[in-house]
Amino acid sequence: MSAWERFASATPESQHRGVSGLRDWPRSVVRWLLGQSEEDRQPQDTVRTVARFQNICISRETGAGGGAIARQVGQRLGWKVYDRELLEAIAHRMGLPVDEVRCFDELAPSVVQDWLLPLREEHYAPQEAYLDHLAKLIEAIGRAGESVLVGRGAGFLLPRETTLSLRIIAPLRIRALRLAERMGVSVRTARRAARDLDRRRSQFDRTMHRMASADPHNYDMVLDSHSLGLDIAVEVIARAVEAGRPSAPAVAGTGLWTLTPGSQSATAPEPGAPAAAEAPGLPLLPISPPPRTEPPPDETETGPIE
Repeated sequence: MSAWERFASATPESQHRGVSGLRDWPRSVVRWLLGQSEEDRQPQDTVRTVARFQNICISRETGAGGGAIARQVGQRLGWKVYDRELLEAIAHRMGLPVDEVRCFDELAPSVVQDWLLPLREEHYAPQEAYLDHLAKLIEAIGRAGESVLVGRGAGFLLPRETTLSLRIIAPLRIRALRLAERMGVSVRTARRAARDLDRRRSQFDRTMHRMASADPHNYDMVLDSHSLGLDIAVEVIARAVEAGRPSAPAVAGTGLWTLTPGSQSATAPEPGAPAAAEAPGLPLLPISPPPRTEPPPDETETGPIE
């Protein structure tokens, strides 16, 4: 019996310690979780017609509702959502409680840690292991496709050509009110907590990926969850994914997207091919999304997030 069959036939209690809902995870991701390296490979002489977007990566400001939007989008599209599930999977691989791994979540290594790691590896190894497992897990999820990933710099790790990269924002005063109600603290305390967590996430992206999380040029869309509302934000994201599917009516000038083996780039139809009629109500999707802009190494954020 294969490892996958043993996993599928196991009881929920005997499956993965503290990991919830893994029965519905893609096989390639479960193979990573089980410590297996074999992958399903497609014959090299085939050409596949695929959807424009294989995965959705959501970067979010604290309290902007990025997690809630991800869950609704996943439910709408029937895709797997990875948020706290990432922590559960990494905790399983590291053999640590989820609460302990959460201490490393989206935490950038400090300069002091980089200097002391060779001398005190037994102290800093857990965070280094977390970062290594996070990168490998996101890569496995990206290969599986049809996934919605929340935070952790996933949008900077997966191929931009096949990833719908989003940033969910909201005014700080609105985010503070949401957090205060959720955490049961004062608005002033929630406002300070939002600033601190935003700063931590921004430093993580800057240190690990050399990218500014607040730069709108790093995303396909930036949505204000307060002005739009969660329902409209979910609808916009879902329509973008649905419009890029091969089964969807072709948009004038774009046609179907194809991937050839060994290439991650999406290509348009041959020049001169007749373009299909534009589908009413569907947004136009660019063939080549604008490249990310990487900030200078010494660039820093200024001013409060409003």
